[in-house]
Amino acid sequence: MGTTEPHRWTLRRGRARWHGSRFWREWCFFRVAVRHFRLNFLLLTAILVGGGLLFQWLEPERQHTLLRAMYCTWALVFGNAAEDFPRSPVLQALFFIVPLVGLLAILEGLVDFALTLRDRQRHHRSWCQVMAASLSNHVILVGLGKLGYRTFRLLRQLGQAVVVIERNAGNQFLEDIRREGAPLFIGDARREAFLEDAHAAQAKSIILATNDDLANLEVALDARRLNPHIRVVLRMFDQNMADKVRQGFNIQSAMSQSAISAPAFVMAALEGTVVNSMVVDDQLVVMERWPVRAGDRLCGRTVADVLAADSVHIIQRRPAGAAAQLMPAPGVTLCSSDDLLVQGTSEALAALRAGT
Repeated sequence: MGTTEPHRWTLRRGRARWHGSRFWREWCFFRVAVRHFRLNFLLLTAILVGGGLLFQWLEPERQHTLLRAMYCTWALVFGNAAEDFPRSPVLQALFFIVPLVGLLAILEGLVDFALTLRDRQRHHRSWCQVMAASLSNHVILVGLGKLGYRTFRLLRQLGQAVVVIERNAGNQFLEDIRREGAPLFIGDARREAFLEDAHAAQAKSIILATNDDLANLEVALDARRLNPHIRVVLRMFDQNMADKVRQGFNIQSAMSQSAISAPAFVMAALEGTVVNSMVVDDQLVVMERWPVRAGDRLCGRTVADVLAADSVHIIQRRPAGAAAQLMPAPGVTLCSSDDLLVQGTSEALAALRAGT
């Protein structure tokens, strides 16, 4: 088991890099272009095949193969007849009609294709639909405020494929999302069509980060209907409401901004070394900087000793003049002048501080 999980994670990171690559985006755009111009292709194909069959039927004495007859039609498109003027009135009409219709289909397609390449925003939604449809086990992010944008950046750093839905067409972060190559839909996520475009049926989770509690809840229920197994992370401003929603609708995570921010505000006010804090099952868990000094409680002890005796985790160790070590090994001995990042309950850190 221990060897398969890193391998699976590497595969997921590889797929995420592929889905964010420029080549993947260009391939999706090519598919959109082909789909957009399929009528032109179908018309031209119908002209070639239909004209070829007419040449075979009306000129049996020439014994044309279908490929040769289609070539004769193709030559007519450009006004360059591959054979003498026929005796059949139908084929004579074909000599005049095919150049007009064929050239019109080709020129219209070429001009439209050039305009599409020049101004991709004309087909941006179709482009994003194709990109989203090629994803599975991805994350849908609804709402691109400051919280939503930071969430997007963290997800991308973790190698996750993300589809973004934002209502405001003037949002300041839209260009950053487009540069990242993530599928982006502009509109109200409460319209179920946007969740379908984002391929919610194959998504593994949806993060609802707008500042409208009711809209977040409505989109969460729509997403759950499209995909009963999707993991829902819901932002709400009222923590009491968030608790009731989490329990009543079986939503995995419903969090209010105040509940997330309050511990950080409190600990920042009390301790200047605090980096982050959160509440887990009514217990305050704190992460803070801890400089090791000669003679204090941590100096000379191993990482495992600190965890066993004081219930404090060493998250990072930065020896003097050396690079930082994230999650140092249990046997590493802490030295004076080490700069640590420690995590534990507020009570455990207070006891460690008192002992020091």
